[in-house]
Amino acid sequence: MDKKILDWLLDEETPEVRLRTLKEYERLPEEDEKVVDCKRKLLESKTYERGLKKLKKDKPWDKYDAIMAFAEWGLTRDDIGKDIDDEVFGLIKSTGFKMLCGEPLLLRNLVKLRYYSEEIVKNEIDTILKGIKDDGGFGCISTNKKINDPKKPHKSCARYTVEFLWLVAELHLLGYEMGCESALVRYFTKRNIFYRTDDMKTPMVDVMLGTFYPPDPIKIGAHNIVYALRMLGCDPKSEAMQAGYKVLDQHKLDNGRYILTASKSVPAFKAGNVGEENKWVTLYAYMAQ
Repeated sequence: MDKKILDWLLDEETPEVRLRTLKEYERLPEEDEKVVDCKRKLLESKTYERGLKKLKKDKPWDKYDAIMAFAEWGLTRDDIGKDIDDEVFGLIKSTGFKMLCGEPLLLRNLVKLRYYSEEIVKNEIDTILKGIKDDGGFGCISTNKKINDPKKPHKSCARYTVEFLWLVAELHLLGYEMGCESALVRYFTKRNIFYRTDDMKTPMVDVMLGTFYPPDPIKIGAHNIVYALRMLGCDPKSEAMQAGYKVLDQHKLDNGRYILTASKSVPAFKAGNVGEENKWVTLYAYMAQ
């Protein structure tokens, strides 16, 4: 990464991006003076204050978004302290993790926040990972028979499977290798990451070719998908990863920064404006290298 780009990501005006960059691009330990100072500034910021207010709201999806924000910023449950445990366990109790199609992404964020040590989280992960299908993906969970008739065979759902890829990648980064890891990676690499097996020019899901961010349970962008595969050890020179970089480069500006192509109308947190260069997309794109 060019020093000018790195300095941009480390700008103190966005301590949430700075923290994630320090920890995961520069790989500085938690006790490093730069990391400690950045955490302090983030926890004192308006950005964190907004996240905390969202965590305290009654609606489960507000809590879900706050948990995602904290995870993306590089915080852990220990950093947040007493403000988070009751909310997390309350959310688990009220939903049983079953937040429509969002369970794997919720679990990924809880792992990133360091909740994998909790038996209730670990057991749930072990249970849902057993649902991997023969093709290496995970099937649609809809109970609508028009969409997912249990009497008919169905291929795995690509949107849903991406969430599992992210979950397994996060576990891998923490030193936990799941039994389904190689099959899940193969699901994407045999498709050059994004494409239908019967037509390698047609994406499985259009949103995968863009840089949608922050991630949504059914909308996760190319920068996040390629990053997850790289974290799982995929060779950057492989055909699949080269296809991934080709897609990412379509969103790269001449200055080396990447643009945000799409986001929710009400995102989990403010991550930048659509159509403009974006620190988060840029960080993930370079971590994916």
